[in-house]
Amino acid sequence: MAVATVRKNQATWTTQDWQTFIAAIDAMHGTSASVPAYRAFVQVHVAAMSMGGMAWGVHTMPQMGMVGRNFLAWHRRFLWQFEQRLQKENPNLAIPYWDWIADPAIPAPLDDAATLRRWSVLRSWTPRDMPTRAEVDNVTAATSFARFQRRLELGPHVDVHVAVGGEDGSGTMNSASSPADPIFWLHHANIDRLWAKWQTDHPNAGPTNPTDILQPAPLFGVAVSTQLSVASLGYSYA
Repeated sequence: MAVATVRKNQATWTTQDWQTFIAAIDAMHGTSASVPAYRAFVQVHVAAMSMGGMAWGVHTMPQMGMVGRNFLAWHRRFLWQFEQRLQKENPNLAIPYWDWIADPAIPAPLDDAATLRRWSVLRSWTPRDMPTRAEVDNVTAATSFARFQRRLELGPHVDVHVAVGGEDGSGTMNSASSPADPIFWLHHANIDRLWAKWQTDHPNAGPTNPTDILQPAPLFGVAVSTQLSVASLGYSYA
């Protein structure tokens, strides 16, 4: 499949780009929204962090005995499905990524109080919890997929969720419903971008469970092996 969608750094987006993105998210909310509505994406993430979703292997949650063996592949599919849904509202849309090392502040267009109220999003911003360059360098220095995935999930990935959602979990991003805050998609696009770059640098390193089927169907229902190439999925990072 030819690469058709380019995910860009949110810092390069124009006012029009943001207006288009926010309008598409607005259109996905409400009882009249076409399926899958925005809430469906939130609900599946909640399920992935529940006891029932433990077998899916999406997140590492030691207190529940959960190990995120499919953390990167599952979220790559999750982002792709959400992007496909956005493109039903506007075919030119792509999820931007938030490079939180270069730009550690929450992108201003997604930090507007009125917009957050409209989406029922709560924030408890603690910037001291944001990841550092040294932490990211430690992640990317890993030479095995398992170590890379574990370091990325439990380090920078968690740091951003806590920084935006608060150490006390009072904000949406530090909860099972974290996709309800649209900054989730930009954060995970950056996580996916870091993985895509690491894959380029380590072409022979990949998951040891390529035949594992990502759950649940029909939003997922595909093998891990189908999620290992961004080019085959039809997108790239600028």
